[in-house]
Amino acid sequence: MAQKSVLFNIFNDLTNAVKTIVDAKYIFLKDRPNTEGEDKPMSKFVVIDLPVSMEDYVIGTKKTLLNTYGVLYLFVQARKNTTLDVNAMGDFVEKAIALFPFVGDYCTAANPVVRLSGSDGHGFQVATITFDLQTKWKAFENNN
Repeated sequence: MAQKSVLFNIFNDLTNAVKTIVDAKYIFLKDRPNTEGEDKPMSKFVVIDLPVSMEDYVIGTKKTLLNTYGVLYLFVQARKNTTLDVNAMGDFVEKAIALFPFVGDYCTAANPVVRLSGSDGHGFQVATITFDLQTKWKAFENNN
């Protein structure tokens, strides 16, 4: 079996955690889906994002202990007047915060910080959860 990339395994761990609060078909990596002109078939969805920079605490290129930050963008369909549906967003944020600290097969996520970001201009309200992300010690040595 081909070896999976570090990035694949981190996104896979995060996706598996988020699947407990929203259906997998409503989880997107890096970018939000285009909902322009559509019937908006989803009332909520999540975008998982990682910055481009990951640091290894160990000198060299061994991928021994990688550290970075992650972001969950929580999208909830706005009310008809485009304002925040407080109950729907509140429930979604509380479920997402309850995931932390998260321990996956390859990484851990902790220290979530929530920020309500407002309208995305496409009929959804957005909450941003930033968090610390660290891979497990030598998690990628025998990676399959």
